[in-house]
Amino acid sequence: MADESPTGDLVRSIRTPSLVIHYITSVMGVGILVLPGVASSVAGPASLLAWLLLVAWSYPFALVFARLSVKVPSAGGIADFVTAAFGDRWGRRASTFLLLTLIIANPLLGLASGRYLMAVLAPEATNRTILLVGFAIILLTVLTNTLGLRLSTRVQGLLLLALIAFLVTVMLTAVPAADPSRLEPVAPHGWLAIGPALLICFFGFIGWENAAPVAEEVIDPGRTFPRAIAVAVVAVGALYFAMATTIVLVQPAGTTRTEGITAFSDLLRAGFGSSAATAGNLVAFLLMAMTANAWTLGTSRVVYSTARAGLLPARLARVDQHGTPRTAIGALALGYGASVAVLVALDLDESALITATSAAFLIVFLAAVFAATRLLDGRMRLLSWLVTAVTVALVPFFYTSLPWALLIIAAALGGELVGRRLATRTPTKATEHDRATQT
Repeated sequence: MADESPTGDLVRSIRTPSLVIHYITSVMGVGILVLPGVASSVAGPASLLAWLLLVAWSYPFALVFARLSVKVPSAGGIADFVTAAFGDRWGRRASTFLLLTLIIANPLLGLASGRYLMAVLAPEATNRTILLVGFAIILLTVLTNTLGLRLSTRVQGLLLLALIAFLVTVMLTAVPAADPSRLEPVAPHGWLAIGPALLICFFGFIGWENAAPVAEEVIDPGRTFPRAIAVAVVAVGALYFAMATTIVLVQPAGTTRTEGITAFSDLLRAGFGSSAATAGNLVAFLLMAMTANAWTLGTSRVVYSTARAGLLPARLARVDQHGTPRTAIGALALGYGASVAVLVALDLDESALITATSAAFLIVFLAAVFAATRLLDGRMRLLSWLVTAVTVALVPFFYTSLPWALLIIAAALGGELVGRRLATRTPTKATEHDRATQT
């Protein structure tokens, strides 16, 4: 392992293409295979309107996070936004809450990736076996990130280009099976069905906030973030809308919600025949693994920043001579392992992590956009209030997850208190760096 420095800084090496890759891989997971079909089953062709509305909304949502990252370019991401807006105490609490939420939720991506892989290799595998395979994939993402940001980004970029090419090929080969008459009636389940479709589509655009923790490694954030977000929003929006349109034109009317989940398999069969289901599972495996890798990168920077603030052991704030926080990255293996161990012990699948953290993520978003109403000026402040209002309106839809969010809040408050009492150092050069970036 390379020598580590206790006072080293992260290295600014991310340019616009690399940030675009990080944005897209953070957002575009297996949802692009599942959500368009489910939305279509709920609202029919009217679901295309829901997708257009979410694409239009995702740009201001993502832009708010991008502007915050320019204003507060720190590895702490959302936690440091809160610190800049509301002070150190709330920032420490936000940091602990964010880190706990990420450690609990992130294994979902690797575990789901393992489930798709085992559907090809061993369809009869038990749930516990699948969880262990998924954890091996999680460990692989940890290893990949310890190799350095440049190599990790190159791997992500090559994989992303290959997957986009495959998705476009699938959609084009399905065109002969498309029937324009399936666009009528436009709203077979009524216009009010657009509401539930919007909620479904919303999950396709979670991930814009994952670029915030790498802001400290971005070259010229003031120019790079706006450029990258413009390209990424267009790319993600175009892919989702193209997939949704293709599915609406290919799938017969009256498709059930369960059938909508496997809509991508229908496109594969339309273009390549019935033997293409294996390819669908492999694509889903790669998409989830790619997204898991991006979230491991972002979360490792949150660990690094939390340690730098004195809430975790100082060793986790060390970086090697290349600016890679290897110890912080490696520590994620333990945190993720604890989350997976609970699932294995109780024989639960990864969907339990969605219930446990959905509302917590919404609270994280709310904290960030509310901070933006204080940190940003002019039209961006007005836009921040608009995004805040939309986020608040979504809260009632997450009622089943709210009790778990309250437990995470309680754990975060306790963890923040213990972290302050057990801190072995007072805020030093590293913490001063955080504050300097907020002015």
